[in-house]
This record gives sequence, structure tokens and C-alpha cells, in this order.
Amino acid sequence: MKKVLSLILILLLALTACGTQEKEETASPEENKTEEGTNATKNQNTRELTAEDEKFSKLIVDKDYEAVVKETVSLKSESQKDFYYIASAFIKNNEIQTKTYDPADTNAMKTDYQVIVNYLKRVKFVPDEIKDEVEGLRKVAEEKVEEAAKQSAQ
Repeated sequence: MKKVLSLILILLLALTACGTQEKEETASPEENKTEEGTNATKNQNTRELTAEDEKFSKLIVDKDYEAVVKETVSLKSESQKDFYYIASAFIKNNEIQTKTYDPADTNAMKTDYQVIVNYLKRVKFVPDEIKDEVEGLRKVAEEKVEEAAKQSAQ
């Protein structure tokens, strides 16, 4: 009985040590505030397009945002995450365009546009094919947030 308990204790210690080592080795660039970590983050903005990237880009160009969300909702890869956030931002923008706001409540519009800004801040890579469209949406959303903030401050 003592041998079994000793063996279990040794295995637990070994697993704990391995888990700690793995976490240190897989620290993200944000956790490593080194020059190497900063360069790794910059390099993500210029990754090579995959067939999946091209497929999702085409769906964004075709304004089929729902299809993009449906196929990327699992968020399995960085590419899927990026396209999920991009498509979600465009879907939110479409909702805002058809929504009626109470002129006295500038906070509701500000909040909706802030959702778009937040989605787009999460995106690490935008293919050149849709970059102008995404940046245009980001710019409009940020301006609307600022405009609503100024109105609510008055």
C-alpha cells in the first residue's frame, strides 16, 4: 500500500513539474515582453494566405458574413478567430444600420459601435483583399464612438 501511495505521489510531482515547464515554454508573445516576443507579434500581420483564408476572404467580399461565422465559430485556428471577429463586426454593423435609436440615448449607439471596435481590435491578420473594407469599418466605428462620447458629455 505504501509503495502505491509513494508511486502516485512521485507521478503527481513529475506531472506538476512538466506542466510548469510546458507553460513557461509556450508563453505567448504578450507574456514575453522581450524583443523576440514583439517581433513574433509583428510577423503575425504578414502570414502567408492559406486556402481557408482565401475562402473566408471571398465570403467577406461577397458579404456572406453568416457563412463565415458558421464555419469559424469553433475558433480552432488563428485564421478562424480573425475571420470570425471580422464577420461578426460586419454583422453588428448591418444590425446598427437597420436599428432605430432614441436620439436622447447616445449611449446605446456608442455601445453598439464599441462592439465593432472591440471585435476588430482582436483581429491579428487581415488579408490584403479585404483590408480596405475592414479598415473603413474600423475607422467609421471609432469615429461614431468618439462622436457619441462627445454628445453624451454635453
